Amino acid sequence: MYDFLLILILALLGILAHVARKRRWLEWILRFVIFTVAILEGLLLIAPLELFISPWAINALSAAVLSTLLLLFMPIRRLFSWLFTGLDLLITGQILVPLIKKQVKAAEYFLQSKIFTPSSFPHLMALFIYVTTAAYLLMSIDPDSFKMPYMPLPIPLMLLQLLSYNGIGLILLAFCGVGVFVTRSYKEAFTRLGLVKPTNKQIGLGILLIAASFLYDWLWSQYTHNLGGQDLATKLSYYNSGTFTAAGGAVPSAILALATALCAGIGEETLTRGALQPVFGIVPAALLHGMLHGQFAHAPIFIVQVFIWSIMMGLVRRYTNTTTTIIGHAGFNLITTFLFAFNP
Repeated sequence: MYDFLLILILALLGILAHVARKRRWLEWILRFVIFTVAILEGLLLIAPLELFISPWAINALSAAVLSTLLLLFMPIRRLFSWLFTGLDLLITGQILVPLIKKQVKAAEYFLQSKIFTPSSFPHLMALFIYVTTAAYLLMSIDPDSFKMPYMPLPIPLMLLQLLSYNGIGLILLAFCGVGVFVTRSYKEAFTRLGLVKPTNKQIGLGILLIAASFLYDWLWSQYTHNLGGQDLATKLSYYNSGTFTAAGGAVPSAILALATALCAGIGEETLTRGALQPVFGIVPAALLHGMLHGQFAHAPIFIVQVFIWSIMMGLVRRYTNTTTTIIGHAGFNLITTFLFAFNP
């Protein structure tokens, strides 16, 4: 429930950021909140943290403190805007447009393609939430496991945690982040998040995404099969199977598999592809999506796997909508979770 409580706090900050657009005093209170969080995190660095956490985690916390303080300044947010826009143009191939179309001026095209607005206070709050969440997730990762990755013993997933965190929590954070009932009606919020009725072609594309995901997963397993001198792909299958079969019995396993597929597919896509990608771009959204898979903290190679796969989903979202990626994500999860639940 700690994770869900944290999401509720972030969701509240997101909605307050939209309220602050018309209340200057609230904007300065929220700026003070951001500053206070950075100071409190900085005070943690003074303590003998090396007794409790790794040097990697200390570096992640230090980066979070510095980033949080710097993002309060407009010139730094402009740098973030240029970085996010440049990455997005690069990953989509649109960076070549000024070269192909001679009548298009590169500087003007770059400005027209800007995806992060430095002067927007909701965007500032979104960046603060992103940096804080990313630091929290990075601190739990063991980078040494890239050399010799290992999977922990499987433990059963908690249905309540799935529904509250992946299901309600991430969706609530996404809707609050886009200012539902404050700057957008619920219909406008759905449209902003890309949660629209898909066309028949988009449904077909979503089904193709399922097949593409299986192909990508199989190709990646060929790489991780003997990574670090281990049969890591088999260990991952054993870990995933154990999380469902540990629920006990066919019916609980089926319910857990269904909840996992739908909550993760809908919740993660709504937040990362629906809310974050239009603000930060494909790469930062995909990076956070990868880090959200904290079960791979001791096998970060799988976080890289999710990150690369997430870029593919982000490209689809760019040219269609979030509903299409939900079909691909939830459909892939649905099949794999049921395979894990009934074929350990």
